[in-house]
Amino acid sequence: MLRTIRRLRSLTVCVLALSMVLGLGIGHLKSVSAAAVSPSQAYVQAMGTGWNVFNTFDSFRTDDFSLSDETSWGQPRVTQELILNAKAKGFDSIRIPMTAYTRYTLGADGHYVFNEAWLARYKEVVDWAVDAGFYVMINLHHDSWSWLSDWDGNTQSEEYKRYVDLWTQLADYFKDEPNTVMFETMNEPGFKTATGSITTQDKLNMINQAAHQVIRSSGGNNATRMIVIPTYYTSADADKADATYNFIAGLNDPNIIATVHFYTDWVFSANIGITGFDEQLYDGSTQTPRSNIDLMLNTLQQSLISKGVGVVIGEYGWLSPDSGASEMQPGEKQKYLEYLNYKAKQYGVCPMIWPPAFERVPPYDWMPSYGPVIKAAIEGQRSSYATGLNETYINEKVTSGIQIPLTLNGNRFAGIEGLKEHKDYTYDEQTATITLSKNFVNKKFKDGGYGTIADFVIKFSAGADWHQYLIKYATPVFQTATGTTTEGITIPVTYNGSKVRRAAAFDEAGNRIGATSWFKYMHFGGYPGEFSADYTNGTFSLTSRFFDSSVLDGTIKITIEFYDGQIINYAVQKNGTDVTGIGVVN
Repeated sequence: MLRTIRRLRSLTVCVLALSMVLGLGIGHLKSVSAAAVSPSQAYVQAMGTGWNVFNTFDSFRTDDFSLSDETSWGQPRVTQELILNAKAKGFDSIRIPMTAYTRYTLGADGHYVFNEAWLARYKEVVDWAVDAGFYVMINLHHDSWSWLSDWDGNTQSEEYKRYVDLWTQLADYFKDEPNTVMFETMNEPGFKTATGSITTQDKLNMINQAAHQVIRSSGGNNATRMIVIPTYYTSADADKADATYNFIAGLNDPNIIATVHFYTDWVFSANIGITGFDEQLYDGSTQTPRSNIDLMLNTLQQSLISKGVGVVIGEYGWLSPDSGASEMQPGEKQKYLEYLNYKAKQYGVCPMIWPPAFERVPPYDWMPSYGPVIKAAIEGQRSSYATGLNETYINEKVTSGIQIPLTLNGNRFAGIEGLKEHKDYTYDEQTATITLSKNFVNKKFKDGGYGTIADFVIKFSAGADWHQYLIKYATPVFQTATGTTTEGITIPVTYNGSKVRRAAAFDEAGNRIGATSWFKYMHFGGYPGEFSADYTNGTFSLTSRFFDSSVLDGTIKITIEFYDGQIINYAVQKNGTDVTGIGVVN
């Protein structure tokens, strides 16, 4: 039955694409009207919402190549049950990143050859995905930086020959797969330098041209298979998108998709002090993480979509940790995911999430903090949320109720789980504002210790629920400490319910110092972060990376801002490799 479904689905896609090609003609890329839908756009729309089987087949080990397998970076082995559960959750497309590095050998004839067992195992998973009804993206992944980035632009160089050899084998190995399988030429391609008159974009065009030629001439279904062409570094900047369109138009091939990646602006995504989805990113600019999504999709519309090229966001997500004090603020992460999926659908773009939207092991539950937002987006629903943070801080009993404005996104407020309207809260429909009653808040304040004293779940007519947290806090207490520049310094702290929002470091003259001194805040998190916080163990740490950035001897002032509005200045004395935490200063 599964094989029959597979063949029928492949036939449907082929007929749809063929009818569009016949209607538009082979020069469709330069003449497609706003109302027309090209073959690649129809294909991308059918891909729906996608996900990545990340850090499995793209992972590898260099200490012992024989140990490189899909578990190299800590993920469990991919099972058919995992694939079927992903399909049951509503995903329609799957990207299976694969790194060839450490999995090939150089033969006596001078050609690079894949490890046969590795390729067979990879194909097994591809076929599971095809049989489950997925659109499947195959690619070369971390080969982009592990060896291809060194290429000098000479087609006789080893990197170019290796690239052609690998795609020659992949194209032949998968040529009889249905057209629901597509080939992505390279993940996040980039080159270290230009070579004479050959620019880095020229190099990308050359390898994309080579892959296109190999695939199209390899027989089977590859004559019409969708080929996914990345922008340089998979950037959505206008110059990169325009260059990709120019390359695609020159191919005169209707079965080409363009791909970019989107991890929002670095200072938001990696938690470098910007924590709000609607927060101003840079001084003197109106740019926000939300407006960056609009900018990205508007650019793709102008450069590619309006000209008949289907677009996939092959990866999106964040660069901060998934848990701990330095993760992206959870409520703001949900707003980001909600808005990106909503806007991508408006533009006919397929978004493929990189972080795990659901657990990789049974029972395959949605990730609790953000999975329900993805689920709602797959079902075509927008989610609602508090307009401000999902954390409300109080340090004393209140004299009036606490207001929580809502952003409904077309939904209706449906109540608060476990709370009684007109007693615990009231709701103003005209202003979409919840007011927690004074008595409710003060009782929670009286009964609770420092930290979260209430977690109430706000319900809406559609979309994901919203968790709003009521947090009791007092001023954090910092102790003294000692450390070194090579190991960092860990300072004992009693946080008393407060949570670190961001921090900055200054020298005695008031100059910003540290690895991110180009920005007004430090990088929050473990490697490659500059500082971290641990609420469970009660510590605040400066990492070795902060001191690696040529921080000079003397007194360093660390300014720490908290979500409750408090600001604390802590002094650190550096003397050679020795570091001493002096304590709180003005």
